[in-house]
Amino acid sequence: MLATYVRAAHKSDEGATAVEYSILAALIAGGLVATLGLLRDDIIALFKTLMNAI
Repeated sequence: MLATYVRAAHKSDEGATAVEYSILAALIAGGLVATLGLLRDDIIALFKTLMNAI
């Protein structure tokens, strides 16, 4: 049953494209989360500076 599904999915280019775009979107989202996590303190400091200037 699984082998039949894999063969059918392999023949369909639309299914592969959807999976590729999903993986790409997940990688981009993961990169954004990791980057924002690493820059958290800098972002907070930037907003505090902006709020004090206003």
